[in-house]
Amino acid sequence: MVNAQSSPFEFRALCTPSNQTPADYSIENTHNVDNDWGLWGHNLWRIVGKKTPYSMCAVINGQRDESQYCFSAPILYNKVVEWIMDQWGPKGARFSILPQDNKKSCQCQACRVRGNTATNATPAVAEFVTKLAKRFPGHVFYMAAYHSTMEPPTKPLPKNTGVFLTTMTIPFRYIFNESGGYRKFDATMKAWKKMTPRIYVWEYDRNFDDYLSPYPCLSILQERFRYYRNAGIKGIFINGSGDDYSSFDDVQSYVLSKLMMNPDANVDALVRQFYEKYFPVAGKMIGDYYLSLEKRVRDTNRVLPYYGTIEEEQEAYLNKQEFTDFWIALDKKSKSIEGPERQRVNQMLTAFAYTRLMLKPTPDDRAEMLLILKDYKSVPRLERYKETGGFLEELIKK
Repeated sequence: MVNAQSSPFEFRALCTPSNQTPADYSIENTHNVDNDWGLWGHNLWRIVGKKTPYSMCAVINGQRDESQYCFSAPILYNKVVEWIMDQWGPKGARFSILPQDNKKSCQCQACRVRGNTATNATPAVAEFVTKLAKRFPGHVFYMAAYHSTMEPPTKPLPKNTGVFLTTMTIPFRYIFNESGGYRKFDATMKAWKKMTPRIYVWEYDRNFDDYLSPYPCLSILQERFRYYRNAGIKGIFINGSGDDYSSFDDVQSYVLSKLMMNPDANVDALVRQFYEKYFPVAGKMIGDYYLSLEKRVRDTNRVLPYYGTIEEEQEAYLNKQEFTDFWIALDKKSKSIEGPERQRVNQMLTAFAYTRLMLKPTPDDRAEMLLILKDYKSVPRLERYKETGGFLEELIKK
């Protein structure tokens, strides 16, 4: 649920499993892109159809290419207008108007007249968005600084427009503003800010090659939220593990929802608050371990990988012996817990069995972890250990 409490950000979305059912952990004041957007992401195909009609296809190397749109095509504009009127009426929604997810830029005569080049589709897309914004002043339309639309337009867009900027160029570390990636992002943000009043960022809170190992991201994201607030950025979308289970996502979603309301909130206190409420027996043990990882991230200032191996996680923050000792102690503690907390702890232990496997345990421990992982279906949303592929069923069979 989103209410009218004061926040520096008008849009605060978490694409995390815990935010799919926020009442489970009292996650409040967050948006959900499935419910809060008329059209989200690279989904113009929902209007156009999975097979792009010939007249809407971009011209690439002199040929029509159905893997990209021609944003100068009147039929594409009319189709989008009709869909908005039919599905949403004249006001009240946000719409992403993005090319298909590749770097192709239409080179038809009409798009080239608008200013398109082989690598820059911003001119035609910006004109398309401008027409929609003027046609529907009660809606808000968003571009993305991404692939062929990375460059800002040459003239300001209407007031009811915005742009998403990916933050992946900024190293995911505690002190981030000393890097070339940060300076590149900051320059891009300032250039777009001259052209549109709403800058939203597309953030990340997960190692997408390892959903199940710890990923202590809260201190890093708090520093970035403070930067976004001071820069006048209006919205944050956090790309987590989507519908898939990820370890510590419950506490992280809870704390991130608070930090998006107030970037100066005390992270350690919020983590303690969460575990006292939802893990009254084991919460101190779990909180101590998790906060020790956050402290290490701050103290060492190592980069956390967005797509990384267990070895990279070990280099950044994960100590094998500490983690193994924590797992064994938590497993022992779980035997004295009952009710919902026992279920939550068991889910955590099951997911962390994957991490122990990756940390090259003894043959006996490996056999035990595989046996525990075979019960993965008892954990809601736990089917895979990474974004692409990574199904636990296949791992267990090896």
